[in-house]
Parts: sequence; structure tokens; C-alpha cells
Amino acid sequence: MTPSPGAAGRPVVVVTGGGGGIGAAVARDLGRRGTHVVTVDPLVSVDGAEVLPAPEETTAGQIVAAGGSAEASNLSVTDRSGVADLFARLVDRHGRLDGVVNVAGITRPTGFAKGTDEDWAAVLSVHLDGYLSVLAAALPLMAEAGRGRIVGVTSGSGWRAADAGAYSAAKRAVASLTWQLGSTAPEGVAVNAISPIALTRMVTAALTRAGGGAAAKPGGTSKTGGLSLGAMPDPDELAPLAAHLVGPSVGLRGRILFAGGSEVATVEPPRLVEVVRTAGVGSIDAVLATFADALVAAEAAQATTGGANPRFPGLFDATAPLTSVEGGRAALIVTDRPELGAAVAAGLHAVGVATEVVPAASVERGVAGTGAVLDRAMAAHGGLDAVVVATTLPTGGGDGWQAVLALHDGLVDLLHADATWGRAAAERATEERPMRVVHLVDAGSAGGRSRAQAAAQLARMSRRATGDRVAAFAVALDAPAEVEAAAALATRLATTADLALAGAELAVGSGWLGLRSHPRPGTGLVFGGPDLPPWFDAVLGELP
Repeated sequence: MTPSPGAAGRPVVVVTGGGGGIGAAVARDLGRRGTHVVTVDPLVSVDGAEVLPAPEETTAGQIVAAGGSAEASNLSVTDRSGVADLFARLVDRHGRLDGVVNVAGITRPTGFAKGTDEDWAAVLSVHLDGYLSVLAAALPLMAEAGRGRIVGVTSGSGWRAADAGAYSAAKRAVASLTWQLGSTAPEGVAVNAISPIALTRMVTAALTRAGGGAAAKPGGTSKTGGLSLGAMPDPDELAPLAAHLVGPSVGLRGRILFAGGSEVATVEPPRLVEVVRTAGVGSIDAVLATFADALVAAEAAQATTGGANPRFPGLFDATAPLTSVEGGRAALIVTDRPELGAAVAAGLHAVGVATEVVPAASVERGVAGTGAVLDRAMAAHGGLDAVVVATTLPTGGGDGWQAVLALHDGLVDLLHADATWGRAAAERATEERPMRVVHLVDAGSAGGRSRAQAAAQLARMSRRATGDRVAAFAVALDAPAEVEAAAALATRLATTADLALAGAELAVGSGWLGLRSHPRPGTGLVFGGPDLPPWFDAVLGELP
């Protein structure tokens, strides 16, 4: 990697995935702005499986040929030590690292009910672990310098309902990371993300798969977002936004901006829309029996149905427990929390459901290991109606950016493990005997919050992807110690005939349970693009 002449004194920005598509467009835009650009791209096929022939001219070469300053590295973002070494050498050589735009990505055929272990691991590794590598390498250097900008890339498939499997899970975790680092990043350092849509080779490959092998027509719409292909911007139209966000004048922190070329929209994080007290009540089961309708209505509207007359007189005085089951005769409980497993089992027993509790550590990795556990339970019980999965993440002290990153260690393996239950269930559930999968996710840490959001994102497509053979539910245990409420909610989800809360972002907190909205577009800024108007930052600065 040889620096081009003229690098001295220029801002230094790394663009991963800078060999083509959006990354190359961003790199060229930065080069025109006088930035020294470092492209990081192994130049592989869209699925990451094959190294491509060297291009006649690299992105870095194009920048230099146009009078700019650039250099290229063929590192993969999955090489954590290599990325850290590269960033350190850039600071040693140039005395600075001003920004990183992380665009690196691959695509493989994964979904709620499909995908090999290899494909799931590869996509999660590049899109999530790769970004964690970039953050771990850049943030300490920027913290020491007291300045820096990082722009991640998420996707509408990570916050809209989309059957994109590992890609959806990874991109939702990237979004969660962005929101968390917004308030914890080092002083002088900003972490934001864009959610772009452009007609790139990744989009074309994904849409070709969705269309059964035929390339999507320009006037058609995507099965993973309902966006018109004919209206998709060229990558060059998105570049000015990313280049702007990595500039020193930007004051945004923890923002995700949907990038459509001629307009931009903020993406709002999940927010609580309905909450009910669970502490000091006559019966949590009785509260749920009444309040469930409010949760269903809020999930449909993505807003509370309150704000008028009181809706639930006498709600907290009822004492009748749940005594009958609407659906389900046998359930499997997989957990590394014995007290929670016992509470869920007791709740299910009370309504006549036979249960089997399996230690999470005994489940072999991969969808084959998960499937073997399901097969044994199905043989023992003459079939299976529900699976409740409740496993923990390592916890640690501190609430700064270092803790946020540390508590995401191992998340890729956990997301992959979580997803195997849906895939294995889909292979075994039938129309005559469908199956429910309930994830109780320990969300008491930074990594747990990202894991819970990814689980909910995957669950949103469970019914559609399986023709209602599998309904998946995700519950974020914001207060993991609230065992009684978590068990009561799991019992209801595993047995109720109403599947409207499949894919909902449910939560159990300290003395309460409730429902969060899905991420959604907030404020739209229409300006014709691709260049940003002078009022852009001021308007975004006014938004909550």
C-alpha cells in the first residue's frame, strides 16, 4: 500500500468497501473534496467467496488520476488485527485519522427459514463483526485525538419487515450500535449511519434471487421493501451525504439517515408505545389477559390507543390466573437460566402443556444441532407446539463506548444460534401442527439490546416466510431479574391462538411490561439532491 503524492496535510478518511458501488462513489466524492482517501476492499465477488481479477483501474487510481490523493488496501474488515494495524499505521504516517465510512458488505441467500450455516456466518461476519472491527480500531485513535467521524451503513432490510435473514439481523444490530454509540462515543467523536438504497450489484443479486433467478425489471418492486427499482438512485447520488457526515462540521450524534439521493429521512429508534404495571398486581396473567388487546392494537397502529377515557377499570385487582390453553400441547424450553426455565415450565404446566427443559450448553452449534434437539423432543412428546429460548449474554460494568463494544463481543455467534431455531422449526412445523418460537432475550446490556432488536427483526417475517407454520416472538428482558413477568408473557405467547404479536418488539422492564414501536421513518428532507442544501444541518439539529 503506497501513499500517493500530495497526501500530507489532507484529512485522512478510510472507506471500506471502496472498490465498487456505494463505497467507490463515496471515495471519489471525498477525493474531489481534497481528502486523502484510503479504500479498504478485498475485491471479491458479491457473495464474498471468490477473489475477482484485478481491475484495470482501482478506485484509488481513479482519484489520483483526477488529481486527488488516495491509496488502496485489499484487507477484509473481518481481519480485526489487520484493520487495527492499518489504522495505526495511517496515524503514524499521516498523523491523523479523521473519519471512516464503513460500506463493506456481501450478500448470500439467507432468510428466516432458509440459508446454510456457512452463509449465515459469512454475512453476519462481514456486516456486523466487520463493523465492530472498524469501531474497535478507530474509536481509540479518535478518542486520543479528540476528534473523528464514523459513518456506518445499515439498511431498510434491518428496520423494515424484510425476509433477508442474516443481512436483516446484522443491519439491525448496526442500527442498534449507532443509537447506543450516539450518546457514549468519545468527546469530539461522532458515530452516525446511513440507510442507503441504490442500484448496486448487491441489490441486483438479492432481487434476482427474490425473483427466482431472473433479473428484476426496472419498473418492478422489491419483495424486500416495496421500493421501485426504476426510482433507485445511482450510487454517485448518495455519495455527498456520506461524505458530508464524515466531515468535521457535522454535529449529529447517533443518527440514522435513510439516503435516497434526492431526499433524506431520519430513522427513529424503537420507542415504548404501551406499558402496563406488573408489580403489586393481583395476577400478571389476569393483567395480560385484558391488556393483550391493547398490545395487539398498538402493534397494528405502531402507536398507543390511549389518550382518552381510561381503558382498563379494575385491571390490577383481578386475581384469576390463566387456566386454559388455546393452542399447544407440548413445549420445549432451552435456557441457561434455571430459575427462568422453571418459571416458564410452571406457567405452561398450569395450562396443561407438557414441557421439557434443555440446558442451552447441550445444544450443538448450527441448524443441525438445533434440529436434533427438536427431533428428540418431538419424538418424546408426539410432536411439538412451542419452543421457548432464553439464554444470556456476558455482562460487564461501565456504560461508555468501551463497554458498548466489549459487550458486543460474541454477538455474531449468538445471533446465528438464535436464528437456527426458526430455521429448524420451519423444517418441521406443518399446517396441521404449526409451531411457535419465543425468544426471551437478556437485554440488560449493550450487546443484549442489539441482540433483542435483531431477534425482533427476524421474527417480523416468520409467519409470511413459512406460510404461518411458524410464528416467532421476541421479548427484550430489559430487567432480566423480572422472572415472573417474563414467564407469564412467554406462557401467553406460546399458547394463545392470536398470533398478532409475532414479530412485535415486546419488552419486560422493572415492574412493567410493554411494547416498542418498530424503527420507522421520522422526518423527511426533500431537496432534489444529490448535493445537500445549506440548511441541511440546521434542520436536522432541530429534530429530537
